[in-house]
Amino acid sequence: MSNVQPAVKLYDLLKRSRETISPSIDAEYREITVRLWGKGVIERGRAVGADLAGRRFVARAGQFITSRIDARNGAMGIVPDALDGALVTNDFPLFEVNTQHLDPSFLKWLCRTAPFIELCQRASEGTTNRVRLKGRSLSCA
Repeated sequence: MSNVQPAVKLYDLLKRSRETISPSIDAEYREITVRLWGKGVIERGRAVGADLAGRRFVARAGQFITSRIDARNGAMGIVPDALDGALVTNDFPLFEVNTQHLDPSFLKWLCRTAPFIELCQRASEGTTNRVRLKGRSLSCA
């Protein structure tokens, strides 16, 4: 009996999160940033809703997050419990991880590897230092 699992595209194991809110003017919110080279998902700071323009995405613990601009520099990881409910802009796509088929700790490790980061570099586009990961290519991030 073989324990070999069939190959599955990462894109098929991640589902884009669409949970958004319109920040209340007088409420305080935590914001997230993603450090380069797989060094973690951290709080960027706190902001009052009046200072936040437009809708924001709501991050949930255990989601995979990446930076569209810095995915090519390894800016991706798993949202920690402490940042559940924090906000991000659309430059930080969030994904639900299919934990039936993918262990988030494996994904956290995988996205720090050189071959994975190289895939994201190849999937990025732009001519300035603000190179963004292309839409469908988020299957690599």
